[in-house]
Amino acid sequence: MIDLDRVCVTYDDCQPLRDVSHSFRPGAVTVMGPSGSGKSTLLRVIAGLQAPTSGRVEISSLPVAAPSWRSAGDPRVTLIHQDYRLVPFLTIGDNLRIARETRGLESPDGALLDVLGRVGLAEVDLARMPATLSGGEQQRVAIARSLLAGSEVLLADEPTGALDAANSAAIAQLLLDVGRRDGLIVVIATHDHDVADIVGSRLSLRDSHLQAA
Repeated sequence: MIDLDRVCVTYDDCQPLRDVSHSFRPGAVTVMGPSGSGKSTLLRVIAGLQAPTSGRVEISSLPVAAPSWRSAGDPRVTLIHQDYRLVPFLTIGDNLRIARETRGLESPDGALLDVLGRVGLAEVDLARMPATLSGGEQQRVAIARSLLAGSEVLLADEPTGALDAANSAAIAQLLLDVGRRDGLIVVIATHDHDVADIVGSRLSLRDSHLQAA
């Protein structure tokens, strides 16, 4: 479970998060709000990529790791981006291996093929390059990479922002399924109401406060 207790993020000219308190449980939920409403800030705070100005952030009753130049955020959290963040000069297989090898874990081809099958890419060759895949397929690879990392929490920052309606719906359904099947906490920041309708559970970030939509 993710626990936020009176979390504030304050800059000189604005306060994107003000006294945010909420508990996220396993399963998928969307956080709705227009661009600039603080959705990305919320995800960065949960991921341990940005320290809150005040308040408490815990995952499974343990504090989220503080940001540092030596870490890429809390190891219990994986962040999925709108632009996929696949390494263009590495094969699909090597992009997947990164998730495990950076954590000192083995990554046999069988495990990689298994997770690709789980995200609907059973026919994709590990030797293919990212540029040969469609946008929807690349986002599926990014989700597969997150699953291989063994994280407790999967955060998705506008994951369908660069996709057409059909692919957006497919990715939203996949993230919903991941939350249900794998028991992960999946938090999806989006302004797409169709994505929120598919996921079902939604929150709204409005006027710096997180509330039921």
